[in-house]
Formats: sequence, structure tokens, C-alpha cells
Amino acid sequence: MMPIRHPTPSGDVATLRRPASIETMNVLYVHRTRATGVEAVHIGQIVLGLRRLGHRVSMLSPVGDFIEHVNEPAVSVAAPKSAASRKRKALEMPEILFEILEIGYNLKAILDGLRKLARGSVDGVYERYAIFGVAGMLLARWWGVPFVLEVNYTSLSPLVRRRSRLMKPLARWCDGIVFRRATHLLAVSSYLKEELVNQFGVSPERVTVVPNAADPSVFDPAAARAVEPERSMPAGPVIGFVGGFYKWHGLDLLVEAFMRIAKQFPSASLVLIGDGPMRETVATQASARGLPDRVIMPGRVPHAKLAPYVARFDVGVMPDSNLYGSPMKVFEYMAMSVPVVVPNYAPLLDVVVDGVQGRVFERRDVDDLARCLSDMLGDEARRKRMGTNARQSIVDTHNWMNNASVAAKHLGARSANAC
Repeated sequence: MMPIRHPTPSGDVATLRRPASIETMNVLYVHRTRATGVEAVHIGQIVLGLRRLGHRVSMLSPVGDFIEHVNEPAVSVAAPKSAASRKRKALEMPEILFEILEIGYNLKAILDGLRKLARGSVDGVYERYAIFGVAGMLLARWWGVPFVLEVNYTSLSPLVRRRSRLMKPLARWCDGIVFRRATHLLAVSSYLKEELVNQFGVSPERVTVVPNAADPSVFDPAAARAVEPERSMPAGPVIGFVGGFYKWHGLDLLVEAFMRIAKQFPSASLVLIGDGPMRETVATQASARGLPDRVIMPGRVPHAKLAPYVARFDVGVMPDSNLYGSPMKVFEYMAMSVPVVVPNYAPLLDVVVDGVQGRVFERRDVDDLARCLSDMLGDEARRKRMGTNARQSIVDTHNWMNNASVAAKHLGARSANAC
């Protein structure tokens, strides 16, 4: 087994709080998503955070002002009726055609932005990175205002949706221009910062690592424990997971690891919240090992109703991830004072220190995962200390208001790079 390195979170991980000296700004938030699922949470919380800081935020996106699952009237609006059909068409079309439409969307976004907002009415542009996305950069340059780019992946990242080889050189060329011309880049992981510096020639001081976050007022353990989940949860120790049942989340590893410690902890259960194509495989795996009653799958739970379920977890697990992404569910476990068990990918090591907020295991190593789960269930006092530390990490640093404050700081910086 490879040795696991457990560095403390790097010094460049943002810990900025509310900036005191920034005046009210008019911010244009640009994205090219359907604003659903975890994307909606991230977009909605940054918009909400900027507004709570006193800034005015306008939206420029394919779905207008719509953001799904945000419990805030000032942010959430009705979904466009065409959103579901648009999603189906996008999934069904050939990749090369999809990419041509992505490129073409820049023109629509620029024209919409120019029609929506006059020169002088925007103080800064904040964009959620998208492959071929240059609209936010061009608008910021036209208006002569700061351009802050949030980077969750790049054209080099191994995405679920396979990109055509023909367009990869153009995608990388677009990346290089956008990254180099941004006033500042907010990368969700240290891995992405290294990629921006080493592969795209961005100077390190122009990149701040801002991992994902949670809202400690929404994921409040005391309040959530006072609410009964709509679906029953087991009484014994609970190892929990929330997310899509997809191969890349490593649910097969988690089920196998649980099976290896099931006899040692006969009252423990594994609760998997979510759904997806791996559901039947997981159910079959549990049945084959003779423990179907201890692997519980309540199904999908709306984000707004998730906290009471997570409050019943004794351990929150991210069984697998990727090299570059910052999994939001880990932060929500931590906000609920739930210690975490995570694989040793750089984005998770940015946030979790082994033995402090939880345990870190060697990625894709089921023996090491089982050992970490056993350690957690076997020492309740230590588990609770880790849960307290995890919650404190969210309250102090990894919360959405902090992330919005970092964005506001750089949007308020009149830099030579803005023009």
C-alpha cells in the first residue's frame, strides 16, 4: 500500500471574511449551466452571499435567473418550461454539434449582456468557467471592469461527458486566453491551481484556492436533529453517503468495505441517499453478501430536506472522487458535525486533515477504507471530537459567505488585468 500524505490545508486556501472596505457593486454573474443539482447550490449560494454583502447581482445564463433548490426568494425563481427538453436534446446530440452550439452561445450571451446592461452599469463580471466560454471575459473587457473566473475544471480535466478530439486544441486555446486575461481566478482545488500555473502559464499570485463550502445555518446539527426525516433511519451507528449512484463515486468500494466490518459492528448500518444507474448493482452486491437489510437506500432526498438525514449519520463517506473536483457533500457532512472518511485526492486534502476532521484512506483501496471505517466506529469519543472539528472548519473557513467575500474582494480590485 502506498504511503498517504496528510498535509495541512495549504496557506493559499482562502480564509478571507467579509471585506470591510468594498463599496456596493453591480455584479454580472455569468454561467452556462442548467442551474440544477450541485451546480445550483454553488451558483445560488455565491449569488446569495454577494447580495448579503450588499452587492447587486444580475444573472446571464441559458436559463435566465432560474436557480434550482435555493431556499431564498431573492435568488430562486421559476424554472423555464423548456429546461427538461433542452437537457434531453443536449444529451442526445452528437458531441461535435454540441460543442459548436457551445461556441455559438458566446455570441448570444454577449448580445444579451449588452442589451441587458449598459456600459457603466456593471462594476465587475463573475463567471463560472465553461469550456469555450469567452463571453464573460469579452464583456468585462468591453466594459473595462474586473473579471473574476471560478474554475471547477478545465479543458484538460477528464470529464464524464467525452469531448471530441477535433475541438480539443480550440478548447485549450480558449482556456489559455480566458485564464491569462482574468483579473483573478478562483480554483476549487490546489490541483487546479497547479494546472493553471503549470499548463496554462498563469502566475501563481493570480490564483486563489477556494474550495467548495456549506451553509452552517442550513446544515445546523442542533436544528436538524429536532426534525424527523420523512423516511425512517436506523437507530444504530450509521455510515452515510449522499450523492448520485454513479460508478465514479465508488459505491461498490463502500459496500465492500462495509461488508468487511459488518460482523465487528453488528448494529451498524450503511445508508446510501440518492439514486442512479448503480442502484441495482449495489442492491445485488448487498444481497449477495447476505446483508440487504443493513444497506439502506432511501432514494433521492431534495437538498432542502437533506439536513435531518445527515444529522443521523455517525460517519459521512466520500468513497471515491477525482483529481480536481471539490465534492460539496463532504462540506455538508462536516457542517453537521459528522466526521468524514475521504480518499487521498488533493482537493480533499485541501480541507481534511487525517485524524482532525476525519480519516483519509488510500484511494481505491478497499482494505484501507474498511480500516478507517472500523477506527471511526470503534472510538465514539474520538469520532465526536473529529465531528466538532469538522463543524468548526465550516464555521471558520469553508462557508459560502466566506467564498462570496473572496469573490467580492477580487471583483472590487481595479487591476491592469481587467482591461
